[in-house]
Amino acid sequence: MLEGYDIYKTSRASYIVEAALEYFISLLITDAFLATLLTKSGISDATAGVITQLASLSFAAQLFAVFIKKGRGIKRFVTLMHLFDQMLYVLLYLVPVIKIPTEFKAMLFVILFLGGHLVASMISPYKLTWLMSLVPDKSRGRFTANKEIISLIGGMIFSFLMGSLVDHFNEIGKENIGFALCGVTIFVLAVLHLVSLLIIKEPPFEELPNRHVGFVDAIKSVIGNKVLLKIILIGVIYHLATGICLSFYGTYKIHELGFSLKYVAFLSMLSAISRVAFSRLFGKFADKYSWAKMMTVCFGILMIAFGVNIFTVPSNGHIMFALYSCLYAISMAGINSGLMNIVFDYVPLNERTAALGITKAAGGLAAFPMALVGSRILTYIQSSSNMLFGIPVYGQQVLSFIAFAFMMLLVVYMKTVILKLKK
Repeated sequence: MLEGYDIYKTSRASYIVEAALEYFISLLITDAFLATLLTKSGISDATAGVITQLASLSFAAQLFAVFIKKGRGIKRFVTLMHLFDQMLYVLLYLVPVIKIPTEFKAMLFVILFLGGHLVASMISPYKLTWLMSLVPDKSRGRFTANKEIISLIGGMIFSFLMGSLVDHFNEIGKENIGFALCGVTIFVLAVLHLVSLLIIKEPPFEELPNRHVGFVDAIKSVIGNKVLLKIILIGVIYHLATGICLSFYGTYKIHELGFSLKYVAFLSMLSAISRVAFSRLFGKFADKYSWAKMMTVCFGILMIAFGVNIFTVPSNGHIMFALYSCLYAISMAGINSGLMNIVFDYVPLNERTAALGITKAAGGLAAFPMALVGSRILTYIQSSSNMLFGIPVYGQQVLSFIAFAFMMLLVVYMKTVILKLKK
């Protein structure tokens, strides 16, 4: 079995490089970098959080992607579409310097940010099915861990350098130069990412899992597959928890907690080290026992992480948010790959593309409404001088409490339902 995969050795190495380059680009369009970009464009915290969470709404594109009849040429399709979505991210960094009213800037942000994520999400099921078909099933955990470790170590250095550069130009009053550098950096990374995809081989058409399913057949397949419905609910509950709070942490760090981008980059380094330390451990654990058992542990760690942020305020922010960041990173060492691989564990090979698309879409559709709820809660508390029921509190603390409750529910669900399923 493994001998048949030897011809893809170079392709797997290039896949690791591709993942790292894609991760570097994502660092510049998420969290504090995106929050700073939005803030400098005059967009409020609540609106910034909703715009950030649009990334999860784009997961719905994966649902429609699985109904597209795609024949040969998956590699060409994925490569060209990826280049297009990354060019949209380059344009994001031009928005702050354009002399147009704030409401139009917000609209332009939505078009570019959501457009890029929609395209990336649409090709994701095909890309994952293609690239993961080059990896033997028995070593998926170890390979995924190695891939993440390289991305995280590189991202740790990359994010610190970019954060320091942007901070420097902000301090000397030339923030537009910092934004321009970020845009140019994304462009260079996009070109390198294109090269890495071109190097990866595409298996013969007949060796790839079935990539197309009719709409009616897909719905029947999902409704009739009770195991898949239970797996989908994992992603739904997880995205309910993360959707209510994660997109609002970026502005929390910059505004209320008063972090510089350099300190945010330091937190990213701390997170990367934490995640690297556990990635291989969780990968081996999943390969030996199951992805379900590994994810139950990771969901418990994430629950504790959100619990920490319930008590994170400006007076202890540098320490408490650092603790949260480490715990969150440790949990993601298993969750990030687990949400995909647990589908592979319970779904037949020829149904994986459709199952991945439907699972991701369900999670994204659950996350966005929660972001809207989170935005309303945050706006209400901020307009009440950070008071709720007469108690001084920041909106992000309340959102963290809600996320904590959802994660507690998910841990119980994993133990009582998922761990009892048979592969």
